[in-house]
Amino acid sequence: MSANGNDIVISGMSGRFPMSDTVDELAKNLYAGIDMVTEEDGHRWPKDLYGMNSRMGKIKDYSKFDATFFGLMEQMTEILDPQSRLLLEATYEAIVDAGINPQSMRGSRTGVYIGMSVYPMIDNYPEEHQPDLVSNKQSTMFQLMAGMRCLYANRISYVFDFRGPSLMADTACSASLTAFNLAYNDLRLGNTDYAIIGGTHMTLQPFILQMQQESGLCSPRGVSAVLDQSADGFVKGEAVVVLVLQRRPQARRVYARVLTSRLNIDGKKTIGMFYPSAAAQQDLMVKSYSEAGIDPLELTLFEGHLTGTKAGDPQEVKSIYKAYCELPGRTEPLPLGVLKSNIGHTEGASGLASIVKVIIAYENESIPPNINMTQLKDELKAYCPPLMPITQPYPYKPGIAGINNFGIGGANGHVLLEPNYKLLTDADLSIADPIPRLVNICGRTESAVNYIMDFIQQNPRRVTKQFLALLAETMRYTPDINSSGFPYRGTLFIKKTNGGDTHVTDDGNKQYDYRRQLGFMSRKTQRPLWLLFPGLGGQWPGMARALMPVQVFADKLGECHQILHELFGVDLRHILLADDPLAIATMTAKFISTTAMEIALYEVIRSLDIPIAGIIGHSFGEIACGYADGCLTTRQAMIVSYYRGSW
Repeated sequence: MSANGNDIVISGMSGRFPMSDTVDELAKNLYAGIDMVTEEDGHRWPKDLYGMNSRMGKIKDYSKFDATFFGLMEQMTEILDPQSRLLLEATYEAIVDAGINPQSMRGSRTGVYIGMSVYPMIDNYPEEHQPDLVSNKQSTMFQLMAGMRCLYANRISYVFDFRGPSLMADTACSASLTAFNLAYNDLRLGNTDYAIIGGTHMTLQPFILQMQQESGLCSPRGVSAVLDQSADGFVKGEAVVVLVLQRRPQARRVYARVLTSRLNIDGKKTIGMFYPSAAAQQDLMVKSYSEAGIDPLELTLFEGHLTGTKAGDPQEVKSIYKAYCELPGRTEPLPLGVLKSNIGHTEGASGLASIVKVIIAYENESIPPNINMTQLKDELKAYCPPLMPITQPYPYKPGIAGINNFGIGGANGHVLLEPNYKLLTDADLSIADPIPRLVNICGRTESAVNYIMDFIQQNPRRVTKQFLALLAETMRYTPDINSSGFPYRGTLFIKKTNGGDTHVTDDGNKQYDYRRQLGFMSRKTQRPLWLLFPGLGGQWPGMARALMPVQVFADKLGECHQILHELFGVDLRHILLADDPLAIATMTAKFISTTAMEIALYEVIRSLDIPIAGIIGHSFGEIACGYADGCLTTRQAMIVSYYRGSW
């Protein structure tokens, strides 16, 4: 489908998942077919508590939080729900992943939409309240305020100084796609410029797991065998996920385009409120692709809500089959993904987690396998094929993908995504050809700076020109604004090796040299930068050739060439690009080539928004200095240089 300026795109993502602190870790675990549902290790509650099966998909570590980084009181954050802390971290990471410096979004019309499923009366109530003690009243108030779910979104808006809508959505397991829909529509209506969408679910109280196992909702075996004949309920999973949505023209990175997002609800059902409706889900899917003008046969991947329950899975598979296979007459297989088989059911975060999995498939051109499926459930055999559950990593040409999500109360969500059709070329991987590259990095600790440098060196297949451009933008900062401009600074100098061959070798390494320099900036003030424009002594044949790939430099040099050629018949390009020593032998050639180089280099520095405190001209370098000061135009500077060299 053709793109336009009103397209809404996913430009950034981050999250915490079972056994996975990052999206990268999640991708590796998915492709390796690892079961991320694990036994309780005793950190939350005793393994044999209440005689229940303790297997869950658990976030690895939520014990650490840098309160000062986010400008929050430690007294408050010590009792803050871990989900709120992780949402703050994931929000920062997702913004940076989009190639945006979070400081640049302060005061912007950014909406925050958080989806989660709230269980009543389980935590955040003080064990006792003693109103006659001031300290107890204060701690009680802190505890109550820290536990208010509505503040999950508000706290993000407060910390990052966002001025758009800030709200929570709770439609049970479809909460995060409900939040996604609200954010998507606000962007389409022009109510916001950015949208931060979060989904969160963590099981921090054994009571919930016990209740759901005893009621038959959760698998007593603790095995997430979705679509399998042995499936006996869902397994609890955890995730904290954040996506960034914005309009395509303003996006620096595009993971996927949102084709449509819609919601509906089952309504009145004779079988009861909590039984899912295949008809309602089918109706939502059909309306989604019909009103968006999408041919359902163009769908190439479907990521289901599918949890492993006896009621939910057959109803959902039936709806997918009806909407995307039977009605349009599909004959080709439709790959069916089931993230919950790998990580468990992340409930209020499950919709966004499924979107992340689809993007992983897009980025790697391969669909991760579902696990724990050896024998397809009997009730589903009538629909498979054409539905094709993926049980091995499946080579995939990215195309339109559907994501389904529904809640126990009958609230359904459906999203259709289109990939960012892009091809990785050798030119993208040539990050220091032909000009060496400086990569500037700042971090809160020295290890943080080294971490990014290590990533650049060790991932040649992922570090492209586009990636480094995104990284450079996030490292820009404005002095004296809260946490901007981290104190540890590093520069990575990347240069092509002497061999001159920059192809990617069999082990994935490009032939580059990497040199590091690290330092600490004790004061948050910028050191003044002065430019010196020298005179004679620094000229050599072909001295402009290596800089010609820099478009700003090449354009200014071309302008200087045209002026000299029209007025005096001088071929400045030959003087600056040829290997011929005689080309730059005359005094006139030295003068005009030096001035042209200095003017062009000045334009490059200015295009990078590097603040210049002052300028100095030495000898006839004063001509280019006069240009930088605005006293001379390019034409005047080149004419003066020509006559000065001809005397």
